[in-house]
Amino acid sequence: MVETRDSIVAEVELLILPYTGPDKTLVDLLIDEFNNTEWDSFQSAVALASQSGNFPDLLTGITSFAKRGGRVEMTFGADTFSGEGGSEYDAIEQLLNAVKEFPKAKISLYREKGRTFHPKLYLFANVKENKARLIIGSSNWGAGGFYGNIEANVIINLRLDDPSHARFFERVIELFAEYWQELS
Repeated sequence: MVETRDSIVAEVELLILPYTGPDKTLVDLLIDEFNNTEWDSFQSAVALASQSGNFPDLLTGITSFAKRGGRVEMTFGADTFSGEGGSEYDAIEQLLNAVKEFPKAKISLYREKGRTFHPKLYLFANVKENKARLIIGSSNWGAGGFYGNIEANVIINLRLDDPSHARFFERVIELFAEYWQELS
């Protein structure tokens, strides 16, 4: 970690699949984070959900996270439902069934005519503890994106008591709220 006059630079790690190693896949990282009791919220915005990404251990991790009170908000591209490619209906249905009994869990579909929904963001946070972990990269929610394809992801560990980290975190939260969640 490098200190500057105004802030502390975030801890950053590069995850290049499959070259980082067989024990360092994105699905393993996500499972570990869902099982990590320091987090109390998870948000994601992912272009594509594939049934191949709904690993039993990952679904168990999500449901355990939600069962202990964690907030889960996942948004996936909905182009498939319009006939233009994107998320698989069966994948979304399985995810919905996994979290339907938890009031703090929701799954949204995003579609904007004339645009392709293409982000890949995974955010774990605990604002009370001033920490967050953001994964930004090329990995969709599927076996290919989690471990099979050649993918690049950056893992950013944020200290929210640092003003520059807090501003960055707030901007990411604004993006989820403004663009990638269902309007009430």
